[in-house]
Amino acid sequence: MITLLNVLIVEDNPDEAELLVIELESMGYDVTYERVDRPLEMSSALDRCAWDIILCDYSMPHFSASQALRLMQEKQLDLPFIIVSGNIGEETAVTMMKAGAHDYLMKDRLARLAPAVERELREAVLRAERRHALERLQYQAYHDSLTGLANRERLIEVIKTCIQRQVEHPEQQFAVLFIDTNRYKTVKYGLGHKIAEQLLVAIARRLQSCLSEGDLIARVGSDEFAIVLSNIQAIADAEAIAQQIYTTMLSPLQLENSIILTSTSIGIVSSALGYDQPEDYLRAADTAMHTAKTSVKSGFRLFDVSMQVNTQQRLELETDLQQAICADQLMLHYQPILSLATGQLSGFEALVRWQHPEKGFISPGKFIPIAEETGLIVQLGEWVLRQACQQMKQLTEQISHNQLTVNVNLSGLQLEAPNLLEIIEQTLAEVGLGCDRLKLEITESVLMEDAERAIALLKTIKSRNIRVCMDDFGTGYSSLGYLRKLPIDVLKIDRSFVNGIEVDSKSFDIFQSVMQLAKAMELVVVAEGVETAEQAAILQKLGCDLGQGYYFARPMDFSAVLAWTQKMLYSTDAVVHSVNPR
Repeated sequence: MITLLNVLIVEDNPDEAELLVIELESMGYDVTYERVDRPLEMSSALDRCAWDIILCDYSMPHFSASQALRLMQEKQLDLPFIIVSGNIGEETAVTMMKAGAHDYLMKDRLARLAPAVERELREAVLRAERRHALERLQYQAYHDSLTGLANRERLIEVIKTCIQRQVEHPEQQFAVLFIDTNRYKTVKYGLGHKIAEQLLVAIARRLQSCLSEGDLIARVGSDEFAIVLSNIQAIADAEAIAQQIYTTMLSPLQLENSIILTSTSIGIVSSALGYDQPEDYLRAADTAMHTAKTSVKSGFRLFDVSMQVNTQQRLELETDLQQAICADQLMLHYQPILSLATGQLSGFEALVRWQHPEKGFISPGKFIPIAEETGLIVQLGEWVLRQACQQMKQLTEQISHNQLTVNVNLSGLQLEAPNLLEIIEQTLAEVGLGCDRLKLEITESVLMEDAERAIALLKTIKSRNIRVCMDDFGTGYSSLGYLRKLPIDVLKIDRSFVNGIEVDSKSFDIFQSVMQLAKAMELVVVAEGVETAEQAAILQKLGCDLGQGYYFARPMDFSAVLAWTQKMLYSTDAVVHSVNPR
């Protein structure tokens, strides 16, 4: 399908501009463009036409990317702005990104142009949707049509009143709570919009039951609420109410024929901070809520200024991550997967690692969630897929062994991409790796967010002779009925069921039950997090096929994998773990 595209090209060289157009047309765009290379020309073009995107050279005789970006911003335009340069340095590029540019690429790597344009166009649509949503809120009445609660406009007025009252009576404290309901999207995509709306109404009623007269609750997002506790004696009162809300929301909800389990993440901000604008309280409470969401402890957090610093650092990390993907700062480590019965090597799981040039090693637990929230996970996932396939091909050629497989993780956003299968097939073909050598790992929770769609996609993937693994089984909410329907080959049981299996009879019984189910479905079972010989022996006795964990080997970079694999397969001196403890 041909897509119309209006492009403003800021470039002094007509030939270079033409190359950009040719590259876009080769990817299916019907391009209309104008080339400018001076401030007045660009200003006139911006006033005269509605552009989809701006492609800008970094340095020109009469103009620069910095000036062009400022000109666009002065006109309060939010257009995707991509720098296309022949000599821009990384430090300069990062500076431009922080100033508001959305991406950059080198002129000798125009193959990245179309994907970058596609991504930024999508991001522009998302930004526009967010702006329109906020604009609509400004014209709404004072109540939310679905829940009957106050809306954001009313909330702002109440906070403003509390601020003014505290100026006159400093002893009258108040607090603002920001509440996010977990699993709303899972319910919406798994059970439908009708049940999801009923869930929001039920949550609103429960929240109201925790409040006193004079307090205000408002719905401020699709699944987000805010509360103003207008007259508290101390911040401990607000924390007590937050604890009550958190505990109350843990009780199951009965909606039609479904029982829904949900929970909340709550941020609290105290009037003692002395803000003079309602938005400052909401922003602080929202920041505290996101901190609570990532915490392993209780479901609420009290805001402090260090959280704002962490938020700023997170934004910097987002930019750094995009640069890391583009600049090949990432690497893959591989963790072996072995037969529990024979100790024979079966394959590896590819795990992405980031060694930041300034910040050092950054944990995947820190940057993967950022990649998922920003959409960079799609670009990152494509890089991991290609790198893993290339290195597995290289490993095969160096050790003369063509049976080893590589497991690559797929995120929920990758599953939603319409060209996922095309990317996988193209990568395998270009690298020269057989389809049977690739296994795709998808977490249980991702599969269950839209199970019917996942089933259709996985059937297509399996028809290409690519095997599918359900990862982290036991941590999500899948039913046994859906598990029977899912076209998967491998069940990877989460490490939480392996940890303590040698001493915990409940873990043993659960694992045994899962094994019986898996064998009935003719699935290969992999135990994750195997750390001791005793665990390995128990798992083997239970009939578990494969094991993965520190007992066998820690994740290794590719050079270490080559040496380890050669020793594992061919050296008579190799130490192969026995699954039978002495």
